Amino acid sequence: MPNIQKQSRRVRFILQCFMLLLPIMVCYFWLTVNTPDDYLTHLGIINLSFDINKLTHVPLSLLTRLLALIASLALSSIVIYALWNLVKLFRNYEQCDIFSLENAKLYQKLGYSVFYWVIGSIVYKTVIILILSFNNPPGQRLLAISFGGADLLTLLFGLIIMIISWVMKEGYMIADENLHTV
Repeated sequence: MPNIQKQSRRVRFILQCFMLLLPIMVCYFWLTVNTPDDYLTHLGIINLSFDINKLTHVPLSLLTRLLALIASLALSSIVIYALWNLVKLFRNYEQCDIFSLENAKLYQKLGYSVFYWVIGSIVYKTVIILILSFNNPPGQRLLAISFGGADLLTLLFGLIIMIISWVMKEGYMIADENLHTV
């Protein structure tokens, strides 16, 4: 059990670091993209699933960057919510609280956050394309809604997480019932 506690503490620390770094990196990206200070894209650390230069024919204005930043932070909030629930889950593991009703509920919240992610990413892709192409001349603005195979796979993972949470909840209730049976 001490090994579980030690590894849970490490994972919790890493997840907390991701929670802090994610909004910082999103802000850095949108404030520096397509500028000489865009080191992450130039070094290949960040690769976008879409090409900004294909969506807009003009340099990104400050308003466009801020709107894209807000949209990206909104989507990132779903990931931060999932990370927050994972931090709570691993904190419970650190305290040797493994098969509990609270952990089953945390798994359920994680499953929901995966569903929120899919919905949020569909909305995000549409909004970000609108934001980036808005300054184009009339007739060259874009509107696109997409749902791909990766979204379907993500929904499947969310469903699997929900089933795991349901099994954990049922297992907890059976164990609790057995504990109170004489």
